[in-house]
Amino acid sequence: MRTLAAERSTLWDLTVDAAGNLNALRNRSILALLGIAIGTAAVIAMLHVGHNARAEAMRRFEALGIDRLSITPVSRDTDTVIPPELARRVPAEVEGVAAAASVIQAGTTVRVGRLAMQASLIAATEDLYALGKAEVVVGRHTSDLDGFSAYAVLGAGIARQMEATASGSARIGGHVTVDGQVLTIVGVLASTPANSILNLDFNGAVVIPFAAARRLLANPHITSIAARLSAGADDEATARSLAGYFRARLRGGAVNVRTARQLIASLDSQMRIYGLLLLAIGAVSLVVGGVGVMNVMLMNVMERRREIGLRLAVGARRRDIRTMFLAESVLLSAIGATGGIVVGAMAGWLFATSAGWSFEPAPAALPLGAGMAAAVGLFFGLYPATRAARLDPIAALRAE
Repeated sequence: MRTLAAERSTLWDLTVDAAGNLNALRNRSILALLGIAIGTAAVIAMLHVGHNARAEAMRRFEALGIDRLSITPVSRDTDTVIPPELARRVPAEVEGVAAAASVIQAGTTVRVGRLAMQASLIAATEDLYALGKAEVVVGRHTSDLDGFSAYAVLGAGIARQMEATASGSARIGGHVTVDGQVLTIVGVLASTPANSILNLDFNGAVVIPFAAARRLLANPHITSIAARLSAGADDEATARSLAGYFRARLRGGAVNVRTARQLIASLDSQMRIYGLLLLAIGAVSLVVGGVGVMNVMLMNVMERRREIGLRLAVGARRRDIRTMFLAESVLLSAIGATGGIVVGAMAGWLFATSAGWSFEPAPAALPLGAGMAAAVGLFFGLYPATRAARLDPIAALRAE
């Protein structure tokens, strides 16, 4: 019975012998190494890019507020109209909702002198600023106490355009014209990320008091309700309660409740698909490298027929010949994979850094990249090794 030390010695001798044989064919081995390295690097880089894109998307969702939800009327045979008073009572009558803000949103054109800008007109109750994490850097935000007053708070993008083309026009007390109505600027918002949960982009918006929508819009109906969950509330149960609340009070009408968890789950599913697609692209490169390994090993077998015949003639078993060539193939793939893992990690880090992301190594990158490279080495090395093991020793010894 062979001891563990004897097995280790045999494995070491096999590795050293395989390294010597590959070194004898240095130029050819380097080409195969490059193929495996490039393929492995592609797999590793794609894994890192996919993982970091997903992590960055999740961070942005968390920054927007994972306790936010949006309620929108559903249009069926006729448009569902949500009465403002019904929306106002949501926090008091629906368990799990801490705050809610009614929103009326429409596209509009903002004019300042000769400057005309496309913008989003948002008429909302004052709770929307906190729900959308929109901070005022100059002046104040609109209030429910403003009533029908023609006041406006400008988004950061609108204010920048005004400052760039009409110096000083974004000052507090200045005026803009929206749909023929002259509005007085009472505040300017800080730059705010677009909120996909609440479907709001404050940067390109003009915010007015909720009641003032009647002065600018022909049909000032609520387009959505932004809400925040109470601490510890279950978002799915709260969504069902909200749907039931409106269904019972709207004659033939209904609402769609969208939670942050639903959007995150949808995004996560999409990112996984993209990750698999990127992995498949990298795997194709690795397979191409594997074909290069097989070509090198086939040529190696053809050139070493006399050696194979001699080994068989002095007592080597056919499985020993097969193992010898498989060891060379796996060693070739392992060396190439090691370089590819390093290059792929550097490429993933460079991509994440250039995109402004925080780089996080993909947990599956190292084991999957190394495992795929080993599998490619075994798969593409098996045919040359089997062909070498099947050589007739007499015919092999006669080969020139």
